[in-house]
Amino acid sequence: MTKVHFMGIGGSGISAAARIAQAHGFAISGCDLEESRITRVLQKEGVNVKIGHDAAHLKGIDLLIHTPAVFYQSVTHPEYTLAAEKNIALTWEEFMAKYLQKNKFLVALAGTHGKGTTAAMLSVVLEQAGLDPTCEIGANLLNWNKENYRLGKSKYFVCEADEFRDKFLLYKPEIAVITSLEMDHPEYFADFAAVLASFRRFAGLAKVVIAHESLRKYKLAKKVIYYKPVPKSVKLKLPGEHERADAGGAWAAARVLGVKDKVIKQALESFSGCERRFEFRGEVEGVKIYDDYAHHPTAVAANIKAAKELYPRKKIWVVFQPHMYARLQALFDDFAKSLRLADRVVVSDVFTRRESGVTKPSGKDLANAVGSPKATYVGGDLLNVANFVSRNSAKGDIVLVLGAGDVYKVSDLLMQKGGEV
Repeated sequence: MTKVHFMGIGGSGISAAARIAQAHGFAISGCDLEESRITRVLQKEGVNVKIGHDAAHLKGIDLLIHTPAVFYQSVTHPEYTLAAEKNIALTWEEFMAKYLQKNKFLVALAGTHGKGTTAAMLSVVLEQAGLDPTCEIGANLLNWNKENYRLGKSKYFVCEADEFRDKFLLYKPEIAVITSLEMDHPEYFADFAAVLASFRRFAGLAKVVIAHESLRKYKLAKKVIYYKPVPKSVKLKLPGEHERADAGGAWAAARVLGVKDKVIKQALESFSGCERRFEFRGEVEGVKIYDDYAHHPTAVAANIKAAKELYPRKKIWVVFQPHMYARLQALFDDFAKSLRLADRVVVSDVFTRRESGVTKPSGKDLANAVGSPKATYVGGDLLNVANFVSRNSAKGDIVLVLGAGDVYKVSDLLMQKGGEV
């Protein structure tokens, strides 16, 4: 039995890969720098998960699987250093492509925005259609009791395909779905031309390419099946044109796989969404709180528009945590423009884990660009942010907590019993 140690096992994607690997007969263990909900759940499931890093974790291990973030955090982690010397280190995407997707019919979903929700929607459709897929999703599905993976017995495998560091080029998809295409990850891609070139290479790996109709101008491949958002007659549980677009991508892929339209529609209408994807967290003293992973200007704007569609007469608050100085700098004016769509904006400090020695532009700079009195910068601990929102929001207001870092903690704090948190 191959023994595999997952370094950073608390991450969303790598934890899904670990669980799928265990089901495939691998003996798994893991570690992470900090305890989290995922590490606690894995420990309860009987997985040997340690908190902290130590070369001793590799004793008797055949493969070390790690997150690509290791390259940005520190390549001197004791496990990684030893595994690299032994030539047994792989990113979790490399491991999944080489070991878990072997001999599978792979459907890989990529895009600057929407790939996670589209992959989740397609997974639910294929599940309800009886195709019994194995799935790896970068977010936890509410339909699956907040799990981000599914174990199936058929040939079908659905996965998110991330363009960062060209990771999606590791996969060999039968079907590639591309939901959107914009400049992102400026810490890796020099410009949009580099992003486009990477997506074209990804499209070239697939036998069938499916893309949103807005991408026609990019000529991603010689032959592409283009899709549109589903009409409003498809009664999705989540609001917003971006959700209808994601559903359109899932519908197009399911059709290629032979699923009947009636089954697709029923499955999409049963889709409850993903954790941190316009997720309704609850209501406190008449204030409704939603949480989303949005960390790009387009995603920020989509969430605000969705909230306005759902609550056209309510005051929409946005609590935004910028993710990465490089992204904020490259897309600064677009962030300011998107945030101005909200009625009130609170900007926190920038969340960064892959950068060092960079402090500009700051969250305060962004709040100033959005403009006073609409926007307020609240720095320091996220408790300060939660307290500010708690003191200043009123009954009937809608609060969107947006960002890819740890800003979800603001939602947790606001959901604590009323008054100051």
